[in-house]
Amino acid sequence: MKLFVLLVILEDCPRDILDSPDALRAALDAAVAAGPFTGLGTLVVPFSPQGVTACAVVGESHIALHTWPEEGRLFLDVASCSTQESVHRAFDAIRRHVPGRVVLLDERLLDAGVNRSIAR
Repeated sequence: MKLFVLLVILEDCPRDILDSPDALRAALDAAVAAGPFTGLGTLVVPFSPQGVTACAVVGESHIALHTWPEEGRLFLDVASCSTQESVHRAFDAIRRHVPGRVVLLDERLLDAGVNRSIAR
């Protein structure tokens, strides 16, 4: 079993996008299509007074977004047992929907219990 995992924090993202359930659903839909992953379900939860958590469950694992509009920050978690390229395609699709500056990018390959960083 191999699992490709990409964890990213974006800053300086537009507040209106980060606080929009519709915009984040569109970003998830684009990421699932770009993977291409097998979409099984999407849950988008807005919080009060701001923020959204959105998750797409896919046959290959998941894509999750968590926002802090007041800080202009998005946390992204993409995991796939498909390919490293599929994870990158999903990330690129989300970046097209949610512009921002990458301040943290951690990429890992989990391979039968061995956790290794992957250089990008």
